[in-house]
Amino acid sequence: MTYQGATPYLFFNLRNFCFSIIMIAFFVSSSLLSKFKKINKDKLEKINEKGENRDFMQVIANGGVGLIVAIIYYFNQSSIYLLAYGVSFAVSTADTWASEIGVLSKRKPINILTLKPLETGMSGGISLLGTSFALLGSSFIASIHFILNIFIYKDLKEGLIYSSYCFLLGFFGAIIDSLLGASLQAQYYCDELDTITEKRVYKGKTNKLIKGISFINNDIVNLSSNIISSLFTFLII
Repeated sequence: MTYQGATPYLFFNLRNFCFSIIMIAFFVSSSLLSKFKKINKDKLEKINEKGENRDFMQVIANGGVGLIVAIIYYFNQSSIYLLAYGVSFAVSTADTWASEIGVLSKRKPINILTLKPLETGMSGGISLLGTSFALLGSSFIASIHFILNIFIYKDLKEGLIYSSYCFLLGFFGAIIDSLLGASLQAQYYCDELDTITEKRVYKGKTNKLIKGISFINNDIVNLSSNIISSLFTFLII
């Protein structure tokens, strides 16, 4: 490969590496927070549909939109796609940080729609602690996006504006996630555990659907909030 041919190839791969930084920042930070005070979270296993370990569907729900945007970026290296990519992971980070730390709040969360107390760990609940970490999670990814945007496009003004959008849309996505969780996500009653749960099946027995839509689980909610927020990127730019 000649020097002239290698230069754009190397430059594009540096850009790909920038995309990887955002993705790694999300997965590493989320994994660390999932282990923080894990013993306090174990009691929520009977409620939460998902455990600590991420399965394939969770990876798709949190990173699928970003993957699609990264593929599009291969053909059109506009800064708006870097922003949309950042937004997708800002949403996932804000939601994950809020969930992992919010459940440690000493006060029970409230339903985002009814403002009534909700069982800790149930989707659709918000707390001051969880909301604070949603803001921190979104700002964490937005800060990384700002640095990478400046590195790639050398435009300070655009970097500041786009990173602000990244922060706002990331937090907006976490709110959308809570709204969908409170209104559409399936909730069940488990006779054996005598509790409301997000688990459709417990020990081979199907639980009774008492709220929401049966096929809308936590993964669908995560993916939907991610898609909505990322699409907003193209509406406001």
